[in-house]
Amino acid sequence: MAAGIISEGILIIASVVIATSIAGIVMSQVGIFESTFTATTENQKDIMLTKVKIVYATNTTDTNVNVWVKNIGINTIVNANNTDVYFGEINQVQNIVHNPKQQIDDTWQWDGPLPQPIWQISETHSINITDVDLQPGVTYQVTVITPNGVDDEYIFSILGN
Repeated sequence: MAAGIISEGILIIASVVIATSIAGIVMSQVGIFESTFTATTENQKDIMLTKVKIVYATNTTDTNVNVWVKNIGINTIVNANNTDVYFGEINQVQNIVHNPKQQIDDTWQWDGPLPQPIWQISETHSINITDVDLQPGVTYQVTVITPNGVDDEYIFSILGN
């Protein structure tokens, strides 16, 4: 009889230890899931509140294009220098490298420095695309993509002689 009670006591203690271990594992996984879900939700919120609009684009010379882009979202755009700019003939755009010093061909830079790499709500900034080969009578496309993936595109033509 005493042996049965001891056996039952050992089984109860073992059950409690196993249940505690399983509960600890489950709780740590819930915490990981919760933090992943929170991060994903914050990223989606950031994307939903961000919107840019290319107001106008035109060539200023035979090799330069000026693009005006406005932040029309209700979110500031951080790391604005990580914005991607694509330019080229319609449906044949290529990534244009951001290069504030314009030491290589086919680059873009902000026309005037941003106060910080933050693009405030309702601000319009000008982007200069330099050293591109523009042809009269050709239709061009420019696409601006913010660091969080929100984009806008603008199509314009260079008038022929």
